[in-house]
Amino acid sequence: MTGITQGSGIRDTQSSNQTSSSTSSSQVAATATALKNAVTGIQDQAHNALGGNNSTLMTLIQQLIDQLGKGCTPTPPKPVDKPLELSKQQDAAIRERFNIGGALSYEVLDSKKDGKLSAGDTLVISGGITGGEISRQKLTAKDVKAINSGGTTSTAQQQLNTNLKKWDSLGISDYSLTFQRSCFCTPESTRPINIQVRDGSVTEARYADTGELIPDDRQTNKQSVYNLNADGIFNLVQQGINSGAAQVDVTYDKQFGLPTSIYIDQNQQIADEEVGYTISNFQPEPIFTTLAVGEEDGGGITPGPIKPPVEPPIATTKALGEEDGGIKPGPIKPPIEPPIATTLALGEEDGGFYK
Repeated sequence: MTGITQGSGIRDTQSSNQTSSSTSSSQVAATATALKNAVTGIQDQAHNALGGNNSTLMTLIQQLIDQLGKGCTPTPPKPVDKPLELSKQQDAAIRERFNIGGALSYEVLDSKKDGKLSAGDTLVISGGITGGEISRQKLTAKDVKAINSGGTTSTAQQQLNTNLKKWDSLGISDYSLTFQRSCFCTPESTRPINIQVRDGSVTEARYADTGELIPDDRQTNKQSVYNLNADGIFNLVQQGINSGAAQVDVTYDKQFGLPTSIYIDQNQQIADEEVGYTISNFQPEPIFTTLAVGEEDGGGITPGPIKPPVEPPIATTKALGEEDGGIKPGPIKPPIEPPIATTLALGEEDGGFYK
């Protein structure tokens, strides 16, 4: 009886320790005390088998069973948010809005527990080298509206595409502008900068407050202001959209399509990581053309060398037998008729007779 009881008690205790990870320290201590008392009682009974008090032994064993039962009471599991089943349209919109591609995967947990995509549900993105969780964030009402809007392209992306097309259609390659960053960063990073662009590339950048020339570091610095031509400014907006930022607000110039203000908030639950950009004083450079005399602007005629006008010849009347450039012309006299020949009688002289 002694060996069976001890062995049974030890196995039960080990099983309890393995299956009940939530046992409190007080329950463990109480169980250990009861087990010690039970073993002591069993040993006393073994030493005095004929005169032992069996009721005492049974009481100790019952206490041990009660304590083990309390320690093994399972803690009810916490409710787990279940992943939502999304439509193909919602899946495509989420992947585009939060730039989920390649080896990345995701699931949307129904944190609101209403069985549908709602603000407050949790987006969990996994993948990478380990395949584990990379990030999680709460969906906003704006996110849900964009995902359920019926299209895979977000409103911010549509606006970017429209204004980029407008800018490209103008073909402006020479211009100047002032660029300024707003962020929780060093004062040097927020100074306004005058940027000059020629043939589509930044050729000069100066601090607007001092006129100091900024060194050209575009080869070593991806964030160089020398990369901030119009294409670079549009790319700031595209990067914000592709990163899945919680908020991307952009104002565009109505005439040129170029952004005039950009605000990007990557995560609304994190403070001081927002960044803004202001683009002002945009000035396209005029283009001058030289036109040939008599041509109108835009007529399509390629200008060439201008020849002196040719004066028409002066008509002259020359006398008979005169060569060009000889005697100055005068009044023309009627021709003299030759005399009429007459036959005279022999001995007669002109004008009379001699008898």
